Amino acid sequence: MSRQNRYYTLLASLPWLPGFDQAERLPISEKQLKERLTMLEPEDERVVRRGMAFLEWRQHPTERTDSEMMERYQKMMEVIQHPALKALVSFEIDQRTIMVALRRRQRGMSAPGPHWGVGCWVRYIEQHWDAPDFQFGKIHSWIPQAKTYLEQGETLALERFLMNQLWNHIDRTIPGNDFGFESVLAYLFKWRLLQQWLSYNAEAAKARFEDLVSEVMNEHQQLFN
Repeated sequence: MSRQNRYYTLLASLPWLPGFDQAERLPISEKQLKERLTMLEPEDERVVRRGMAFLEWRQHPTERTDSEMMERYQKMMEVIQHPALKALVSFEIDQRTIMVALRRRQRGMSAPGPHWGVGCWVRYIEQHWDAPDFQFGKIHSWIPQAKTYLEQGETLALERFLMNQLWNHIDRTIPGNDFGFESVLAYLFKWRLLQQWLSYNAEAAKARFEDLVSEVMNEHQQLFN
Protein backbone atom coordinates (compact mmCIF):
# COMPACT_ATOMS: atom_id res chain seq x y z
CA MET A 1 0.00 0.00 0.00
CA SER A 2 1.35 3.43 -0.93
CA ARG A 3 2.02 6.03 1.76
CA GLN A 4 -0.85 8.20 0.50
CA ASN A 5 -3.33 5.31 0.50
CA ARG A 6 -2.10 4.17 3.91
CA TYR A 7 -2.86 7.53 5.48
CA TYR A 8 -6.16 7.86 3.68
CA THR A 9 -7.13 4.48 5.17
CA LEU A 10 -5.88 5.52 8.60
CA LEU A 11 -7.85 8.78 8.60
CA ALA A 12 -10.97 7.05 7.27
CA SER A 13 -10.80 4.65 10.24
CA LEU A 14 -10.87 7.50 12.78
CA PRO A 15 -14.28 8.67 14.01
CA TRP A 16 -15.26 12.29 13.50
CA LEU A 17 -14.25 14.61 16.33
CA PRO A 18 -16.96 17.08 17.40
CA GLY A 19 -16.04 20.51 18.69
CA PHE A 20 -14.18 20.06 21.98
CA ASP A 21 -16.92 21.82 24.00
CA GLN A 22 -19.78 19.99 22.29
CA ALA A 23 -18.86 16.36 23.03
CA GLU A 24 -20.06 14.34 25.99
CA ARG A 25 -17.42 11.63 25.58
CA LEU A 26 -14.37 10.70 23.54
CA PRO A 27 -15.42 9.08 20.23
CA ILE A 28 -12.30 6.87 20.35
CA SER A 29 -10.29 5.66 23.34
CA GLU A 30 -6.58 6.28 23.75
CA LYS A 31 -5.87 2.57 23.32
CA GLN A 32 -7.85 2.43 20.07
CA LEU A 33 -6.16 5.58 18.80
CA LYS A 34 -2.69 4.14 19.45
CA GLU A 35 -3.69 0.96 17.64
CA ARG A 36 -4.68 3.01 14.58
CA LEU A 37 -1.36 4.88 14.70
CA THR A 38 0.55 1.63 14.12
CA MET A 39 -0.24 2.24 10.43
CA LEU A 40 2.22 5.14 10.39
CA GLU A 41 5.47 5.03 8.50
CA PRO A 42 8.50 4.70 10.86
CA GLU A 43 9.74 8.27 10.32
CA ASP A 44 6.23 9.68 10.87
CA GLU A 45 5.75 7.52 13.95
CA ARG A 46 8.80 9.23 15.47
CA VAL A 47 7.24 12.64 14.78
CA VAL A 48 4.00 11.50 16.42
CA ARG A 49 5.89 10.25 19.48
CA ARG A 50 7.46 13.70 19.85
CA GLY A 51 4.07 15.31 19.44
CA MET A 52 2.53 13.05 22.07
CA ALA A 53 5.47 13.71 24.42
CA PHE A 54 4.74 17.42 24.10
CA LEU A 55 1.01 16.93 24.69
CA GLU A 56 1.69 14.91 27.84
CA TRP A 57 4.32 17.41 29.05
CA ARG A 58 2.00 20.39 28.60
CA GLN A 59 -0.70 18.94 30.88
CA HIS A 60 1.31 19.20 34.12
CA PRO A 61 3.25 22.49 34.10
CA THR A 62 2.85 23.09 37.85
CA GLU A 63 4.83 19.94 38.64
CA ARG A 64 8.03 21.42 37.18
CA THR A 65 10.20 24.41 37.97
CA ASP A 66 10.58 27.27 35.47
CA SER A 67 14.13 26.17 34.63
CA GLU A 68 12.98 22.59 34.02
CA MET A 69 10.22 23.86 31.73
CA MET A 70 12.68 25.97 29.74
CA GLU A 71 15.22 23.17 29.41
CA ARG A 72 12.57 20.68 28.30
CA TYR A 73 11.14 23.16 25.79
CA GLN A 74 14.54 23.92 24.27
CA LYS A 75 15.40 20.24 23.90
CA MET A 76 11.99 19.54 22.41
CA MET A 77 12.24 22.28 19.81
CA GLU A 78 15.69 21.04 18.79
CA VAL A 79 14.30 17.63 17.80
CA ILE A 80 10.96 18.80 16.35
CA GLN A 81 11.78 19.43 12.71
CA HIS A 82 8.45 18.70 11.04
CA PRO A 83 6.96 22.10 10.00
CA ALA A 84 3.34 21.28 10.89
CA LEU A 85 4.23 19.91 14.32
CA LYS A 86 6.50 22.89 15.02
CA ALA A 87 3.68 25.29 14.08
CA LEU A 88 1.22 23.56 16.42
CA VAL A 89 3.67 23.38 19.31
CA SER A 90 4.89 26.97 18.87
CA PHE A 91 1.38 28.44 18.96
CA GLU A 92 0.52 26.73 22.23
CA ILE A 93 3.87 27.60 23.81
CA ASP A 94 3.37 31.25 22.84
CA GLN A 95 -0.17 31.21 24.22
CA ARG A 96 1.00 29.81 27.55
CA THR A 97 3.83 32.34 27.83
CA ILE A 98 1.43 35.21 27.14
CA MET A 99 -0.98 33.92 29.78
CA VAL A 100 1.85 33.69 32.32
CA ALA A 101 2.67 37.32 31.57
CA LEU A 102 -0.98 38.38 31.94
CA ARG A 103 -1.31 36.59 35.28
CA ARG A 104 1.93 38.09 36.59
CA ARG A 105 0.89 41.57 35.56
CA GLN A 106 -2.58 41.15 37.08
CA ARG A 107 -0.88 40.40 40.41
CA GLY A 108 0.95 43.70 40.19
CA MET A 109 4.33 42.27 39.30
CA SER A 110 6.76 44.35 37.26
CA ALA A 111 8.34 43.14 34.03
CA PRO A 112 9.79 39.73 34.90
CA GLY A 113 13.44 38.84 34.96
CA PRO A 114 15.06 35.80 33.33
CA HIS A 115 13.55 32.31 33.23
CA TRP A 116 9.87 33.24 33.37
CA GLY A 117 8.70 32.12 29.92
CA VAL A 118 9.68 30.29 26.76
CA GLY A 119 9.29 30.85 23.04
CA CYS A 120 10.13 33.61 20.59
CA TRP A 121 8.06 36.38 22.22
CA VAL A 122 9.61 36.52 25.69
CA ARG A 123 11.87 39.52 25.04
CA TYR A 124 9.14 41.31 23.08
CA ILE A 125 6.69 40.96 25.98
CA GLU A 126 9.27 42.33 28.41
CA GLN A 127 9.79 45.36 26.18
CA HIS A 128 6.04 46.05 25.95
CA TRP A 129 5.05 45.06 29.47
CA ASP A 130 2.82 48.07 30.14
CA ALA A 131 0.77 47.78 26.91
CA PRO A 132 -2.63 46.09 27.58
CA ASP A 133 -2.04 43.51 24.84
CA PHE A 134 1.78 43.75 24.88
CA GLN A 135 1.38 45.47 21.50
CA PHE A 136 0.63 42.25 19.70
CA GLY A 137 -2.21 43.78 17.69
CA LYS A 138 -3.56 41.28 15.16
CA ILE A 139 -0.78 38.74 15.75
CA HIS A 140 -2.49 37.51 18.91
CA SER A 141 -5.86 39.25 18.72
CA TRP A 142 -7.30 36.90 21.36
CA ILE A 143 -5.39 38.62 24.21
CA PRO A 144 -8.00 41.31 25.17
CA GLN A 145 -10.77 38.73 25.62
CA ALA A 146 -8.48 36.40 27.58
CA LYS A 147 -7.48 39.36 29.76
CA THR A 148 -11.15 40.11 30.46
CA TYR A 149 -11.90 36.51 31.51
CA LEU A 150 -8.81 36.52 33.71
CA GLU A 151 -9.75 39.77 35.45
CA GLN A 152 -13.32 38.55 36.01
CA GLY A 153 -12.12 35.26 37.49
CA GLU A 154 -13.98 33.25 34.83
CA THR A 155 -11.62 30.29 34.97
CA LEU A 156 -13.64 27.77 32.97
CA ALA A 157 -14.67 30.36 30.37
CA LEU A 158 -11.02 31.34 29.98
CA GLU A 159 -9.94 27.74 29.49
CA ARG A 160 -12.71 27.17 26.95
CA PHE A 161 -11.70 30.33 25.10
CA LEU A 162 -7.99 29.42 25.00
CA MET A 163 -8.74 25.90 23.83
CA ASN A 164 -10.98 27.28 21.11
CA GLN A 165 -8.08 29.45 19.90
CA LEU A 166 -5.90 26.34 19.71
CA TRP A 167 -8.61 24.37 17.92
CA ASN A 168 -9.03 27.12 15.32
CA HIS A 169 -5.27 27.42 14.90
CA ILE A 170 -5.09 23.71 14.08
CA ASP A 171 -7.77 24.20 11.42
CA ARG A 172 -5.90 27.16 9.93
CA THR A 173 -2.56 25.35 9.97
CA ILE A 174 -3.76 22.08 8.46
CA PRO A 175 -6.59 22.24 5.86
CA GLY A 176 -9.47 19.87 6.39
CA ASN A 177 -9.20 18.50 2.85
CA ASP A 178 -5.69 17.21 3.46
CA PHE A 179 -5.51 13.44 3.84
CA GLY A 180 -1.81 13.14 4.56
CA PHE A 181 0.31 12.85 7.66
CA GLU A 182 -0.40 16.46 8.72
CA SER A 183 -4.07 15.56 9.17
CA VAL A 184 -3.03 12.75 11.50
CA LEU A 185 -1.16 15.31 13.62
CA ALA A 186 -4.18 17.62 13.59
CA TYR A 187 -6.44 14.78 14.74
CA LEU A 188 -4.04 13.84 17.53
CA PHE A 189 -3.88 17.41 18.87
CA LYS A 190 -7.65 17.84 18.69
CA TRP A 191 -8.22 14.51 20.42
CA ARG A 192 -5.99 15.63 23.31
CA LEU A 193 -7.82 18.94 23.58
CA LEU A 194 -11.13 17.09 23.70
CA GLN A 195 -9.80 14.70 26.34
CA GLN A 196 -8.55 17.59 28.46
CA TRP A 197 -11.81 19.53 28.19
CA LEU A 198 -13.88 16.50 29.20
CA SER A 199 -11.66 16.06 32.27
CA TYR A 200 -12.26 19.72 33.17
CA ASN A 201 -16.00 19.23 32.83
CA ALA A 202 -15.86 16.13 35.05
CA GLU A 203 -13.91 18.02 37.71
CA ALA A 204 -16.31 20.98 37.50
CA ALA A 205 -19.32 18.67 37.80
CA LYS A 206 -17.77 16.98 40.86
CA ALA A 207 -17.13 20.37 42.47
CA ARG A 208 -20.72 21.48 41.78
CA PHE A 209 -22.03 18.23 43.29
CA GLU A 210 -19.90 18.65 46.41
CA ASP A 211 -21.11 22.24 46.81
CA LEU A 212 -24.71 21.06 46.47
CA VAL A 213 -24.20 18.34 49.09
CA SER A 214 -22.66 20.90 51.46
CA GLU A 215 -25.64 23.23 51.00
CA VAL A 216 -28.13 20.42 51.66
CA MET A 217 -26.20 19.31 54.78
CA ASN A 218 -26.09 22.85 56.11
CA GLU A 219 -29.83 23.27 55.59
CA HIS A 220 -30.44 19.90 57.28
CA GLN A 221 -28.39 20.95 60.32
CA GLN A 222 -30.21 24.27 60.54
CA LEU A 223 -33.60 22.54 60.49
CA PHE A 224 -32.75 20.49 63.57
CA ASN A 225 -30.90 23.19 65.54
